[in-house]
Amino acid sequence: MAKRTRKDSSTKAKSYRHPESESPMRPDIGTQAQFSKKKPPKTYRYDSSLSPTLDWDGQNPAREQGESLIREITEAESLQQAKVAAEKLTSLSKPFLNWAGKAERLSFQVPTLPLFVHERLSTKAIIETLEGHKKDTLEQLELFADPHHSIADQILKAYEHRDKWVNRMILGDSLVVMNSLVEYEGLGGQVQMIYMDPPYGVKFGSNFQPFIRKRDVKHNDDEDLTREPEMVQAYRDTWELGLHSYLTYMRDRLFICRDLLDPSGSIFVQISDENMHHVRELLDEVFGQANFVVVICYRRLGMMVGETMQSSAHYLLWYAKDRPRLKYHKLFETQVPGIGTGDHYTQLENAPDHAIRSMTPDERGSPNIIPPGWKPFQYSVRNRLPSHNPAD
Repeated sequence: MAKRTRKDSSTKAKSYRHPESESPMRPDIGTQAQFSKKKPPKTYRYDSSLSPTLDWDGQNPAREQGESLIREITEAESLQQAKVAAEKLTSLSKPFLNWAGKAERLSFQVPTLPLFVHERLSTKAIIETLEGHKKDTLEQLELFADPHHSIADQILKAYEHRDKWVNRMILGDSLVVMNSLVEYEGLGGQVQMIYMDPPYGVKFGSNFQPFIRKRDVKHNDDEDLTREPEMVQAYRDTWELGLHSYLTYMRDRLFICRDLLDPSGSIFVQISDENMHHVRELLDEVFGQANFVVVICYRRLGMMVGETMQSSAHYLLWYAKDRPRLKYHKLFETQVPGIGTGDHYTQLENAPDHAIRSMTPDERGSPNIIPPGWKPFQYSVRNRLPSHNPAD
């Protein structure tokens, strides 16, 4: 893998694999030249979409498909045939976000490269230094198990041995890495959850961090721009068309994420308010609007300084691969009446005689002093049927 030289070249993403799957053996770092099981680049073709203005340049067949489906509807011999053709036409004619180069780029190619092991931690060596620790701690260390394959196997039989899954940190272009996970690692349709932390925008302040200890990189400040000409050129190549390049960059990666996910899996995309609306439109296009789950808002740290009111939150966009099959476990939180998330429980009911009263300020501050037999509750508004009683 080429050394990562800029933040925007590698979207940060964490993937959680389906537990029933096994991982193939990967060749060690020194075996690239002798690795013989090479594969050609993978071509990913976008879903067809029909331009709302019926534009057609002889390359995109969507208009011809639309006209053909209209003929199928008008000439259908049964209602079922007409419905099937109408559903296909609806999927083609749904609104979509357009940008420079989208209509001309109907597919994209990604190099298919093996994932080589740069460093392997020996579990045995770690365990020998921690013999006095508890058994459960030792079991956790098996997550980083060393399969002890010979060098010959790693060179000649890479990806033929099936090993237990091991946690890994992978350095490289996220597009190439995800394609390798599909083609070499066999993870297509196996990943349960993907967490993506992409660049928030196209300003170099959001994508560059040339120094580890300097995080406050500002846009249009020459002092914050790296002096390495290769990085400057790489940045300009990546974001040459500004927002248009950003949308293409994001769609390509989301497209392969969809191939990686298990049918019951989910993807979470972290984003700020700057491009959240665009990223959500991309997710609607790739995963389908029906698979949107929820937007999770969380507070960001740091001081809100600026000329006007500053954003104090970031967002997680949650989409399912197939929402009816979504795997989700609800989390429950204990609510204390009158405090925090339980501050809406402000009323008390005496169970024996059904007497109702409001909690006193002291009881809201210290719920443990609520007398025995009184249960906290909240009022809820219910729809009432119209009454003919003039007194109501």
